[in-house]
Amino acid sequence: MALSKLQLSELLSIYGDLLTGKQREAVSMYCDCDCSLAEIANETGISRQGVRDAIINSEAALVKFESTIHLARLIKDLSKAISSDDDKELKEIAIKFISKE
Repeated sequence: MALSKLQLSELLSIYGDLLTGKQREAVSMYCDCDCSLAEIANETGISRQGVRDAIINSEAALVKFESTIHLARLIKDLSKAISSDDDKELKEIAIKFISKE
């Protein structure tokens, strides 16, 4: 299943440093700037097919990172806990976890 541009952008913001510079640039232009494959190819000097391959391979890598590490899911769960008034103790734990350096 292909991710939406928003989902892909969210994973890129979390795991982007694990991609190559070219992959990161192509996915960012595709998702965040809404550039076409031809526009990205023109801007980066990569062929249109190369851009397409970079985006597809990057998406597969980002999905694999998330399925292994689950950091995006954890962030969403922590955000829900912080915004919830149901469980004060859980909220305090989530805030402490996020604020740790």
